[in-house]
Amino acid sequence: MLPPLAAPSWLAALDVPGFGEARVALPLGSRKPRPIVAVIHGDDDRPEWPCGSYHHASSARAFVLCLRGVPRDDGRFGLGDPAATRAELRAALPALKARYGDHVASGPIVLAATGPGVERAISVALEEPKFFAALVLVDGSLAQLSSGVIERYARGGGKRVLLVCTPDSACRAEAVERLLALKRARLDVHLLEPPHGFGLDGEITAAIRKEWAWLVGGDARWQ
Repeated sequence: MLPPLAAPSWLAALDVPGFGEARVALPLGSRKPRPIVAVIHGDDDRPEWPCGSYHHASSARAFVLCLRGVPRDDGRFGLGDPAATRAELRAALPALKARYGDHVASGPIVLAATGPGVERAISVALEEPKFFAALVLVDGSLAQLSSGVIERYARGGGKRVLLVCTPDSACRAEAVERLLALKRARLDVHLLEPPHGFGLDGEITAAIRKEWAWLVGGDARWQ
């Protein structure tokens, strides 16, 4: 049994070499190793915002690692090119482990993304499907989820995909077709099409929270 994870706040800054500070929502008080939710935000965002959403959605049972991205002039952050996002995530994961040690569980993680971050998340997940075994894709283009890509993800060890398309999202037009392809590949997939909400607002976050037990089902690290 580990000592309880303690910190001044549930949200901490994490220095990521070469990329500045990410944000991490912490499973405060945990006495066992906790899994990771890695988050790629959209193109007009701040890492604190999705960290708060997924901290709530995961019932504060995980380290929620939220990439910073590229600073904008208005104090918000966008995304670099796909290679830069991939490199930032690859640098942030060992930095998280170095900072919190045995409190960070080994094994598969949940990879979540919003808007333009969705395409980047799909590319990252294809590199190590068994590690990025569960995906949460919110309001992003699903064009990259071709039948071939889906089959590769499934064969490589991918398990579950949660698609979230809010009322004004273009992904609604693509979601049904992709849903069928995901199921044909024998992936476990849910599609949320809430009647109200936008991005990761309170209503959408609450809807994702209701799906969380399914998303991580069977994984004892979440108990």
